[in-house]
Amino acid sequence: MHFAKKVVTGVAAATAMLASATAMADYPAKPIKIMVGFSAGGGTDTTARGFASYMHEAPSMNGMPAFIVNLPGASGQKAAKAVLDEDADGYTLYMINIGTFIAGELAKGDDRPYHIPEAFVNLGCASQLVTSLQVHTSNGATNVEEFVANAKASGKEITWGTSGAATMHATIGHIFFDTHGIPHKKVPFKGGSKARAALVSQSVEAVFGGVNTVVGFEDDIRALASAGAERDPMAPDLMTFKEQGTEGIDFTGLMCLFGPAGIPEEVQTDVGAAIAHIADLKGYKRYMGKNDLASFYTDAAAATAAQDTMFDVMGPVVAEIIANQ
Repeated sequence: MHFAKKVVTGVAAATAMLASATAMADYPAKPIKIMVGFSAGGGTDTTARGFASYMHEAPSMNGMPAFIVNLPGASGQKAAKAVLDEDADGYTLYMINIGTFIAGELAKGDDRPYHIPEAFVNLGCASQLVTSLQVHTSNGATNVEEFVANAKASGKEITWGTSGAATMHATIGHIFFDTHGIPHKKVPFKGGSKARAALVSQSVEAVFGGVNTVVGFEDDIRALASAGAERDPMAPDLMTFKEQGTEGIDFTGLMCLFGPAGIPEEVQTDVGAAIAHIADLKGYKRYMGKNDLASFYTDAAAATAAQDTMFDVMGPVVAEIIANQ
């Protein structure tokens, strides 16, 4: 009887393993949900929607589509935590730029809800987000030098908006104002599109947001500088902060797809292959170009290495910002 029970248990386990292997071999067998932690219309949402629209064309996706779920809040952390509440089966993924993902975690200090390298797997990236300083076109400043001079001459606190309290854009905004000794007040919004709307309505005096968010709003918004070691290839005429004398803002955020830790290796391979395929599609490149976003592929290993570097670069900066608050 005991032997018989062992045989039955063994058969059941083997059957379960076979079923699991079959399920992985068939992945995906249903549409994939991509969570976005910001409202519609910003850089993350724009990239995610463009990416998702081509998901079914990737050979490794079995013709299955992807759809977007926006869950704004806590600089993207609300959506990130929602992803961790789902099964690690590859059917719920998370898209965000690694700069904002890391800034959000670091800003929480010891109260962080997760540690990205332990809780998530970076599956690869298909774009990047580049931060810019933006003002309303009624503002007299046409470059960083003029903006700084006008801000100091006004003798008042500068109110500026951004896509969230603890995003890459917010971190860069703090660095900028603190470097130039300008009194400032941050106004966080739930997404880049809402920060842009505040600038258009002149509810804030400046915005630190993605270069892409200016597209279509050139009559109302003027970008004065972009972050990064080099000029954004999608905005080659826009000088960097460094070119205009502001150091320490030479990083950008790779836009990556993440899955929760424990996601099967087979699924990681299939999703990674899909990212590589989509990033090279003419349609995706055309879509991204129209939105002033670059299209390029970064594999999981390189993306994870960049992620580690970002922790080293942003850690001291965010710690200083927290200490001075």
